[in-house]
Amino acid sequence: MAQVEFEVNGRAYRVFCEDGQESRLRELAGFVDAKLKQVTGGGKSGSEAQMLVLTAIVMADEMQDVMAGRGLAPLSTVNEAEVAAAVDNVALRIEEVAARLERA
Repeated sequence: MAQVEFEVNGRAYRVFCEDGQESRLRELAGFVDAKLKQVTGGGKSGSEAQMLVLTAIVMADEMQDVMAGRGLAPLSTVNEAEVAAAVDNVALRIEEVAARLERA
């Protein structure tokens, strides 16, 4: 198990990943960081959790556009209540992680 360090939104993170996946994880973290800066204009436009959720929603929207272009089923075919519950769950998890990181 490898350990990887990277930054998102100016904050350092350390996570574990499978051996050999370190560069891919850094690449993905860099993509998320760049997208977050694009979405928020590079500034602090709310709590970190809110900015990350907004970034995730924008990325999901872009992913849906790509899926539609490839003839894949759109996300809108999923039950709205299930999607809302999933988004609430992700937001809660992001807030919990952000709180743990602030205490660290």
